[in-house]
Amino acid sequence: MAGRKRTFACGHQGRGQYCHRCAQEQEVAARKTAWKIRFEDDVIDLRHLPNRSLVDKARIILAQIKEGKPYTDFRGKRLNHDRTLISVPLGRDYRLLFHDEGGSLHPLQCLSHEAYNTKKPGA
Repeated sequence: MAGRKRTFACGHQGRGQYCHRCAQEQEVAARKTAWKIRFEDDVIDLRHLPNRSLVDKARIILAQIKEGKPYTDFRGKRLNHDRTLISVPLGRDYRLLFHDEGGSLHPLQCLSHEAYNTKKPGA
């Protein structure tokens, strides 16, 4: 014997004990707010990165460089026009910029490759 459809308080209809559609929407909303809250703990702004994997990779690199791991492990290079600036690639399209102050690296910003190329003098 099939159960009867019922109308829940939210207006949706279904056969269950509660509205699964609203529960799923609330879960998605909670995940989105938790993701946005994580950006407040970052040293530099990573909100403009297009996908989650780049954000996670940037956070891993920032944490490991803060612990003292050399930037060359991440294919980082000093810039020719200013040797105190260090560029660490995040994939093909994004770069992390660090400033070297007496051996300690301080993150400056995360740039797209296009914005990074215009930072160089003569470009």
